Amino acid sequence: MIRTIVVGTDGSTHGQHAVTWTADLASQLGAKVVLVHVAPPAQPPIAAAGGYVMYVPQDIIDETRAALQEQVRDEFGAPLTAAGVAWEGRLLEGSPPAVLRDVAAEVGAQVIVVGTRALHTLGGLFLGSTSHALTRRRGVPVIVVPLAAEPLNPWSFMAGTALDAL
Repeated sequence: MIRTIVVGTDGSTHGQHAVTWTADLASQLGAKVVLVHVAPPAQPPIAAAGGYVMYVPQDIIDETRAALQEQVRDEFGAPLTAAGVAWEGRLLEGSPPAVLRDVAAEVGAQVIVVGTRALHTLGGLFLGSTSHALTRRRGVPVIVVPLAAEPLNPWSFMAGTALDAL
């Protein structure tokens, strides 16, 4: 029985579709959801050309992280809140596949849910790099949620826009 679901989102359309799908599933199963957003690590000081050091003050890093935490809670988690499911949000740093696997192990999740991505790497020809990496390792089962195809309006051929949608 599925009691805990980990869902990963990067905030993209694909990621948010996976969150919405997970909200529906969790609502039907009475499962708890752990929403995970993996952010890139804060940039360390970097020496630039001419010996200058690019530095981001800690208060700026903290403000940015707080805003992202709020976005995870209010925007990324909105479908879960709307569905009335029990959930928690986590903002973590690291490699998304590794972080999602670690969180799933930590919370005892029975499944990990992620969205698909656009064609952007050879390794992720049909799946995004995160979903591809998750499905290549043993462990918790992974559900990859594709975007629903938009219906094609047959009348759009008259306006010459149908082929643009393909």
